[in-house]
Amino acid sequence: MVVKVIDFKKFETLFHPINIAFIGASEKSAFGAMLYLSAFKTSKWKDTFYPVNPKYDKVLDWKCYKSVLDIPDHIDTAYISVKTKHIPQVLKECVEKDIPWVIVFSSGFSETGDPVGLKLEKELKQILSKSNTRVIGPNCLGPYNAAEGMAFSFSAKTNSPGQVSFMSQSGGHMSQLIDIGYKRDIRFRYGVSFGNQIDLNCVDFLKHYQKDSTTQVIAAYLESFGSTTGHEFFLELKKTTKNKPVIIWKGGYTEDGSRAAFSHTGAIASDLRLWYSMAKQTGATIVKDNEEFWNTIKTFELLFPKYIPQGRNIGIITPGGGSSVNTTDLFNFHNLKIPELTLDSQKKLSEILPYENVNVKNPVDLGALGFVVEVFVNCIKIVVNDPNIDIVVIPLWPHFIYNHVFRQMIEIQKSTKKPFMFCLPSIADSSELANQFSAVKKKLHKERVLYFFSLRDAAKSISLYCDYIEFINSR
Repeated sequence: MVVKVIDFKKFETLFHPINIAFIGASEKSAFGAMLYLSAFKTSKWKDTFYPVNPKYDKVLDWKCYKSVLDIPDHIDTAYISVKTKHIPQVLKECVEKDIPWVIVFSSGFSETGDPVGLKLEKELKQILSKSNTRVIGPNCLGPYNAAEGMAFSFSAKTNSPGQVSFMSQSGGHMSQLIDIGYKRDIRFRYGVSFGNQIDLNCVDFLKHYQKDSTTQVIAAYLESFGSTTGHEFFLELKKTTKNKPVIIWKGGYTEDGSRAAFSHTGAIASDLRLWYSMAKQTGATIVKDNEEFWNTIKTFELLFPKYIPQGRNIGIITPGGGSSVNTTDLFNFHNLKIPELTLDSQKKLSEILPYENVNVKNPVDLGALGFVVEVFVNCIKIVVNDPNIDIVVIPLWPHFIYNHVFRQMIEIQKSTKKPFMFCLPSIADSSELANQFSAVKKKLHKERVLYFFSLRDAAKSISLYCDYIEFINSR
């Protein structure tokens, strides 16, 4: 297929359509794309939404058209949800109507491995080859715009729009990411689920997000490069990561996982070592599972570019010797350093803490006196201002999960340009602690404070962030 260059302003219309057609709309089906029909009734498109289905005169009180060609108005975006065998004809009508963007929900193409599916996919490419129409999919959910409430996702709740834009070959991962974003306060700008990528692909969206001034962090779930090549993706990554971090969750990196990826999106197996090599050369960040993906996005979103560490030196402050040893091991294992504090800082800590059962060097073990909030807070101030420390980590016990405690600690966090984070006790095993945290969470999200429920997740995410900072500093 001939590569079609998309103007930035034209690409913007994908995320800001005015008139939308839904081909295959039906009230009788409660599966797949039909789950989203009713959502349009309360959306900004309620008066510019056009159902298309030759079987009906009306769908949910909207006038229903026999064909997209019968719609009297220009259509910006068409969603296709019909049986696979009918899609070529429907797409021809969209091309004839000169619809710029077509999203194909339906599956049953190359991901099946069936010759019929492969032939249909080639037919769609041929139909598009000499047209102005661009296709997202097939086997996808399409675009997402947090500012306008445009989301073909099972997740009904969204938070304030932010500066994270994403792309995903999996509609399920897209839906889950939006849901997790709401719960953990990851604030998105744009997103797309693009399935098999037979036309628009990861390079197209990478270029767009790189140019988009409202996007600061880019995230991608990829199983393959789709209609582009690894070389083209590599070249675009090199341009993008100079200014914006790109976090890539590579799906299907094991032998069995690659087999699952093929049946999911038709992805051809690729060696994970090649992806890591590409990341090393371009500064992209590779993650291997959903939790790493979510935690790394959150870390980059809250820290970049406001909080840039000068190095990998971690300051740890916590009451408890065992806790301080565990934290030190986990962070050091992830290529982070825990240096001794300056003698001046050690002297200041010694003036606050008792002589026995504490450590003033780093990790700072506050001992039993550390459970006094005022003591804890004053010791944090000393560590934050130590010149040997680049990043501050505060592992917390359940005793501290209260708003009045966080209020004082967040004041310190706001006073420094050093990355600063809390590691909270797991709330999974305690309903009482979960209830405590629900009140605290509102404040953490309002103040945009970085926190983790796992020391391992914190160490991994911060190490990846330091890798990226070192990359851009080396340019």
